[in-house]
Amino acid sequence: MSRESDKSGGTLIIGGPARANLLPPEVGAAAQGKIMRRNAIALIVLAVLIVIAGYVGATIFAGAAQSQLDAANKRTQELVAEQGKYVEVKQVTSLLATATAARQVGMSTEIDWKAYLDDIQNSLPAGTLVTNVVAETATPLVAFDQPSVPLQGDRIGQLTFTATSKSLPDVETWLDALSKLYGYVDASPGSINLDKDAKLYEVTITMHINKVALLDRFDEVALAERDKARAAQDLANQVDESTTGGDSTGETPSPSPSPSNTDNTDGGK
Repeated sequence: MSRESDKSGGTLIIGGPARANLLPPEVGAAAQGKIMRRNAIALIVLAVLIVIAGYVGATIFAGAAQSQLDAANKRTQELVAEQGKYVEVKQVTSLLATATAARQVGMSTEIDWKAYLDDIQNSLPAGTLVTNVVAETATPLVAFDQPSVPLQGDRIGQLTFTATSKSLPDVETWLDALSKLYGYVDASPGSINLDKDAKLYEVTITMHINKVALLDRFDEVALAERDKARAAQDLANQVDESTTGGDSTGETPSPSPSPSNTDNTDGGK
């Protein structure tokens, strides 16, 4: 069977069934319009259904969220009511925290003077006695005056004491022994005087100390820093002793200045 194309671009089938559309074109256009209208109506209905479903879903979620919010508000009210039963406990806790902070600040400049003076006494040669101790230190409210001279270390206090000895004191050795104490910054001696009545040599020594001498009983951070500084000083003292040989060198101490014959009643001034 052969096929040929007509001039209108359609396909002409030879031997096929005979067909003819005798309806006017308006009828086909009207039918096509009905189909389009039905499709448009279906789309509108689908869009409305989608909007309704979204609204219903949003309402459900909003209701659930509101229920959760109401439950949370109710729980908050219950907790507030429960806290009201422990108002006194909260007040006591606040007072304890305030007292703890006040204690930490108030004891921040605490020094165990008895132990420190014992260390000073033990550092000096046998037969030497420490007397007339005057201590000036910083307070929690007032800082200690810092030196205006360059190369002098920070300090938190000053000790002025008199050391007495039956023999002519080797002040240089004394100062070297004091330098190994915790918190030592510097020390300077005054003049050497001889008390004729007591037959004792007297030397007034002014010594400055830093925060390593503090107790820091109630400040864990400061206590850790202090212990670290003391450990470093102990190591430095051990190295120094191993280098110099301690007191086993047998060297004769350098001579000290000759004592003046000033009576002790004027304090050596």
